[in-house]
Amino acid sequence: MPVLHTQSSSSPRLKNDTLGNDTLKLLYSKFETDDFSTFRTFAEHAVQSGGGKQPMKDKIIAEFYKSTTTKKDILTKAQNFILAGMGLGV
Repeated sequence: MPVLHTQSSSSPRLKNDTLGNDTLKLLYSKFETDDFSTFRTFAEHAVQSGGGKQPMKDKIIAEFYKSTTTKKDILTKAQNFILAGMGLGV
């Protein structure tokens, strides 16, 4: 079975990864300890600090402020943003 080009490429979606493992660990730690509002503020700051284009960041942050968004939703969206910057496409 041939390997498709998209399967053999692991280049980061975000060309300027500035967050990495340390931010991911801190995100998990804050998820466990911080209240909803404080955690959302941290996640928003983490997304703004990452590489990538501003329209994508704005879209992710807008999801944080929907009335139905839970703390776990914020964790998932911020985590996926960080992992995409590390080349682990999610």
